[in-house]
Order: sequence, then C-alpha cells, then structure tokens
Amino acid sequence: MMYTAGADTTAITLTSFFLAMVMNPKVQRKAQEEIDNVIGTDRLPRFEDRDKLPYVESVVQEAYRWFPVVPLCFPHAMLEDAIEKGYNIPKGAIILPAIWWFLHDPEVYAEPDVFDPERFLEPRKEPDPKNEAFGYGRRVCPGRNFADSSVFLTIAKTLAALDITKAVNNHGKEIEVKFGVTPGVLSHPLAFSCNIEPRSKKHAELVRSVEVEQPREESDASRLCITTTASQLTAKEDVPKTS
Repeated sequence: MMYTAGADTTAITLTSFFLAMVMNPKVQRKAQEEIDNVIGTDRLPRFEDRDKLPYVESVVQEAYRWFPVVPLCFPHAMLEDAIEKGYNIPKGAIILPAIWWFLHDPEVYAEPDVFDPERFLEPRKEPDPKNEAFGYGRRVCPGRNFADSSVFLTIAKTLAALDITKAVNNHGKEIEVKFGVTPGVLSHPLAFSCNIEPRSKKHAELVRSVEVEQPREESDASRLCITTTASQLTAKEDVPKTS
C-alpha cells in the first residue's frame, strides 16, 4: 500500500475489488487467463502491459463504477442562473454531483448493480467511469492519474499471482459475502472475510521476489495506519456552469 494524500480512497477501491472477486469468480478466472496468455507466468504485470490487457483494464473500470468511493462530489457553486430539465437553479446555488447515481444510472449502465467488466468492451462500450469517479472541474482529484496507475498495477499483479476466494468457517463451510455499503463522505464496503493465497508455488515465488527487489524499510510510513471496514480481509449531457 502506498502512503500518500488520498490513499484511503485507493485502499477502499481495492477493498471493493477484493469483494467483487469473491462474489464473481468467473470474472477473476477470465482476467487471470488473459494475464497468463499475454504475459505468461514468469513475471508480474508492469504498467507498460496495460494496453495489452483489455479485460483487466475493464475490471479496473468496473471497480470504479460498481463501488464509487465518494458518493457525492465536492460542492460546486453556480456562476449564473440556469434551467436544467425544467428546474430553476439560481446563481450561487450549491450543487453536489451525485456520483453514485451517475455510475448506477440504468439508462447508461445496463444492470448497474451487477459487476460486469464486459460492459466496457466491444460491442457495448459503456462510458468510462473515470470521467465521473474522480470528480469534476477545478475540484477534480489532483492525483487521479497517479491513483489510477496504482490501482491498475495492484489489481493486475494481484490477479496474476493470487486467488481470492470465499473464506471457510470452523465447520468447513464457505462464508457467503454480500454487497453492502457504509454511509459517509467516503463509502466503505461492509466488513467481509475472504481467503487469499498464491495460485501456485511458482506464483508464490513471484510474490516473494517483489519483497526481495523492494525490501521493507523503516520510515514514517510504517507509523501510518489506513483502516477500512473490511479489516477482516485475510492472507452526460451539457450541464450548467459551476465553479
């Protein structure tokens, strides 16, 4: 995990990705197959592989859309009077864009509650959720490109090396997980358990090689702690002008 401004939003996005993989094993397998076919099993994905992994890219996009971390965007103020869809919006009015709704609008995204990366591929090509997820105008997330690159690399490397499955209780039965969110400025998935393990011995060696290449060091970051409610993880049209 990287410790930077806004790392909490990145952590929540990755948590929702883990939840999605537990709930959608077929999606996970298809992404792993793409990585195996394109990159092989001798190394982990790199950023320059991104254009070669369209399905993995669509998984990243769907993670943004399926669970937008910021349900409401930062407030904007109207610079002039306007009429939008019959509503009078006076100059100075405060506008809070409803990002969650934009990314779950059934007129834009078919079956919006379903985690379906195929929606971003041909022939469907539904809109890229990054245009909504990182905000708008002057208050758009300043670290959006860095954050997006971090999310892609983490998801791609995780899929390449690890299997994410349902956790098992003391009686040997799988623990079912459900989609749920917490209210707040930042929205978290409800706490859930899962099992994370290397796909094979070879993949385990790949994971260990990362720590050899980038050993942990004592730093200020070691004293930082990012917590999420999923701590049980184991192993548009034209719009009126605003400021």
